[in-house]
Amino acid sequence: MPDDVCRAKFFTHQHRIVGAVRLGGQRLTDVLNDLFNSSVELRNVEVFRLLKPDEVVATHSCALVEKSCLLFAISGTESATAAESRLYKHIDTAEWEAFVTVSSFEVTGNLHVPPTSDLRNVLVRGTRQFIPLTGARAVVTLYPKVAFSGDVIILNRSHIEAICTDRPAGRSPHSAS
Repeated sequence: MPDDVCRAKFFTHQHRIVGAVRLGGQRLTDVLNDLFNSSVELRNVEVFRLLKPDEVVATHSCALVEKSCLLFAISGTESATAAESRLYKHIDTAEWEAFVTVSSFEVTGNLHVPPTSDLRNVLVRGTRQFIPLTGARAVVTLYPKVAFSGDVIILNRSHIEAICTDRPAGRSPHSAS
């Protein structure tokens, strides 16, 4: 099994925790959606307060981050072998611009969904706990000058308060108007 790692950022209600995650040939989204582990193990960890994003408050060689406490994560570089090890190499998707409120954050980015899907299917009937947004940016609601961005922001569905798109809930793009 590959032993590759990526440096990722994990966000809780009050902190940003940055560390190296062992991917084992998977994407960070796959690691977070692994039902057999309730936490993510990090190495070479730095902890920051959200409102002082440049000030390190703690450094440690390792940490366990409980997945249920994560609001979202920002992925570093993807595993070099992640694409080859996926069960399905390509799935056609539609791309929706989305605005998502997650606790004290506003997150914008592109949601990738099956072409015949609708918003209700994505949130209510979806089976994955962590949902990726590409080309994404997260802004601290009360302090909009504090923002974080990345190629992929992976949202914890349990903490999503609202998701806004131009796609009506309960109607797929193939439904009659």
